[in-house]
Amino acid sequence: MGPLLWPRRSDAMIRKGIIATAACLVDLSDDVVADVRGITYRVMRTVLRQNTAYITERSVPERLAALQVPVQVIFGAADPRWEPSSAHQYDAVPNARVELLPGVGHLPMVEAPETTGKLLLRFTTTAADNL
Repeated sequence: MGPLLWPRRSDAMIRKGIIATAACLVDLSDDVVADVRGITYRVMRTVLRQNTAYITERSVPERLAALQVPVQVIFGAADPRWEPSSAHQYDAVPNARVELLPGVGHLPMVEAPETTGKLLLRFTTTAADNL
């Protein structure tokens, strides 16, 4: 049924799907909805399959540890989509900074843009000093 229903999604359905991953009420711009609408069913299924294969082959923390570069990890402590405690897998990555944002779900950049921005700016400033 997916391929048949996918092109018939309303903007409200798309918003509801994205917002379901947030821990608080978020306001999504029309541009975000339009971008999601532009993703075809086939592309979405391919991305999901490839992402699963990528993570199954070797975890993201393992891949990052091998690079030996500074890493900033930002997780929402109330993420309904990804287990927040999995953020601690990044503790094994040398030079990793792990931040769990309380009351934030899967979309830190939308749910807590100021905090996320400050963390990223601080990281880029100090990481550049350490290179």
